[in-house]
Amino acid sequence: MKRIIAGHSCNAFLKPGEVIISANPVLVSTVLGSCVAITLYSNEKRVGAICHAMLPNNLKQEDNLLYVDTAVHYLHRKMIEYGAGADLIVKLFGGAQVMVGGQSTDIRQSVGEQNIAQAKKVLEQLGLVVAKEDIGGKLGRKLLFSIKTGDVYLRRLKSSGNEYLPGGIS
Repeated sequence: MKRIIAGHSCNAFLKPGEVIISANPVLVSTVLGSCVAITLYSNEKRVGAICHAMLPNNLKQEDNLLYVDTAVHYLHRKMIEYGAGADLIVKLFGGAQVMVGGQSTDIRQSVGEQNIAQAKKVLEQLGLVVAKEDIGGKLGRKLLFSIKTGDVYLRRLKSSGNEYLPGGIS
């Protein structure tokens, strides 16, 4: 863990409805249940962005970053303003089915499933391809996103929410 933290100018915790876009070496952490996090990273410009979105569709068409569709469009627009282009590396995380009784049926998807579907739809509309993902399931996730390198470190939460299971590095 010390190796991951070393070399970052600061650490930040990302809450639902927030985004971070920076060219500074920030280490961003967040915890996801049914929410999704999308990261964008430009190797060429050394700029990274991450959002933590809670709900799939912004029906009011306002700039509310709690919504997947609004947050993804915002991240993409800002990355383009930073000069990022075709080299964007996209990663998608979260969308777990963590609510009791939140099981999806043939008729209705869980909030996590809706968030995943919306993220994939908007990314596809923007011409962006997901390079890595860790989505769905029944366990929440804790992420560390290095804006310095574009790497994402992931741990899946145990169902009790108090301990971690070993996870992969994306």
